[in-house]
Amino acid sequence: MPSCYYYRMAKRIELYQEASKRMAISPDACIERIRRCSISTKFGYESTDPASLAAIVGLDEDWGATAFAELRSTGFINTDWSRFKWYQPSGKELDDKIAELAAIEAAAIIRLSSMDCAPALPAIRALVENFLEEADGGDTIATSLAHNRMMLAIVSATGELRLMEDYVKHASVAVAYAVAARLEAADLDGMKRSANVIVDLIGTTEPRDCAAEAVAMRLHPREPVNA
Repeated sequence: MPSCYYYRMAKRIELYQEASKRMAISPDACIERIRRCSISTKFGYESTDPASLAAIVGLDEDWGATAFAELRSTGFINTDWSRFKWYQPSGKELDDKIAELAAIEAAAIIRLSSMDCAPALPAIRALVENFLEEADGGDTIATSLAHNRMMLAIVSATGELRLMEDYVKHASVAVAYAVAARLEAADLDGMKRSANVIVDLIGTTEPRDCAAEAVAMRLHPREPVNA
């Protein structure tokens, strides 16, 4: 029914806008410091709560509550039975998460090849340019976040609400930071070459090379397929 279609479209757009807005370095320097410390395992495997967050940076309980909510919504704090703990994936857990993202991204690119996605291309190209700028700057966290924003736009362009829901579930800000901890200069160079291929081929009727480069950016970033 038309009403269901418009509901799904509105929900997909809302998901994209919210996820894209979150996919950024925190404007709060204290929260950003905690994000980086948590991913580098400086907090170990201890549990956390608003009061302990406030104590880390010497701020009040109101700030602690706000920071706690933000860190939960972006995936840095998870629920483990009756306690809250820091997101610190094992190597295999992160590998599996990256593979899930790559699979969804490749599926989205294949889907776009059979659609008229011209209206979405300017935004995608702008986000690719932003990714290239961040990669040129050498900040791995900013680059990883820009990569996710670019891929969020590609997945959203399919118009598939369930695909978008799955992607947003896996592509948390915390995962972007964990991925960034693995990246080196050679990875950024390879990802830039892959991104240039993607921006040239996205939405064309020959999606295989485009999808392959998207997978390369996730699974073997310093080794582009065709770039």
